[in-house]
Amino acid sequence: MNKKIYEYESLIYDAGKKGGAYVKFPYDVREEFGRGRVKVHAVFDGEPYEGSIVNMGIKNEDGSICYIIGIRKDIRAKIGKQPGDKVHVTIQEQGI
Repeated sequence: MNKKIYEYESLIYDAGKKGGAYVKFPYDVREEFGRGRVKVHAVFDGEPYEGSIVNMGIKNEDGSICYIIGIRKDIRAKIGKQPGDKVHVTIQEQGI
C-alpha cells in the first residue's frame, strides 16, 4: 500500500455525459500503486470524496494512458467549480 499523499492543481474536465466531470491524476498510476485502478480518499478544494482512480479510455496529448478521478456534481456545487475551472486536489490511497 502506498502511504504517499499526492497534492496538485488540475483543471476540471467535462465528461460529456449527463453533466459528469473529472480531474486527471498526473502520475503514472501503475508505477505509483502497482495496478491500474486504485480506491482513494480525495479532497477537492477542501471537500472530501471517496472514489477511484481509473482509466476510462481517455488519452493524454502524447497518446499515453490518462487516469482520472470523477468529481460529482454535488461536490462541484459545494466548491463552486465547473468544467474549465481549476481545483486543488489531494489524493491518498484508501486503507491507510
